[in-house]
Amino acid sequence: MRSGILFDIDGTLLYARGIGRTAFGNAFLAAYGVPYPDIAGLCFVGATDSNVVRNMAAACGIPSTTAREEHFFLRLAHDIDAALAQNKPHLYPGIPELVARLGQRGHALGIITGNVRATAWSKLRHAGLDHAFTFGAYGDEHHDRTAIASLALARAPADATVNMLIGDTPLDVQAAKANGLIAVAVATGWISADELAAAGADLVLPDFSNTDDSVTRLEALL
Repeated sequence: MRSGILFDIDGTLLYARGIGRTAFGNAFLAAYGVPYPDIAGLCFVGATDSNVVRNMAAACGIPSTTAREEHFFLRLAHDIDAALAQNKPHLYPGIPELVARLGQRGHALGIITGNVRATAWSKLRHAGLDHAFTFGAYGDEHHDRTAIASLALARAPADATVNMLIGDTPLDVQAAKANGLIAVAVATGWISADELAAAGADLVLPDFSNTDDSVTRLEALL
């Protein structure tokens, strides 16, 4: 049985250059019929898309129905894909090499993200990483990251056992621990290494720029 590793996307694998904020504003106006008054104040760190849009609707006093959410997700994915086609995501140091090496060594790689499914795969495709991941769970499936991780575990290949989650926020660490997984945190996002260690991560790395060292340290925990 081979090991499986779940990766968060934003802040862990790549940075989408801030395009999501504008896309959220446009999608909210299209789906809910009113402009959101504080797009600049939205916090996406460790968040899920479904939770963010529900909070936006609540702040505007509008019911967040299934129909509105589906409309929002479709428009959001369309706008983000179009923006990424013009401005590719920024990959963090060593990421292409890391996922390639882990794949070569037989690990099954999956995604656990607050992004909706279409947006997640759009980001991975535009970053040239979509080939590396074979399963995952997404922010339009549940508003809670711990529950999303649980969904991803259930979708692992039959010949793999997921035992590690790699992310960049305390909520990723929490999701790992709640699902009995090794929690690895990388400080390439918006949370410091000290904060990630304090959140209980089993391993904190500044980045994955040293492929040999990163793989050695990850596999030592598996």
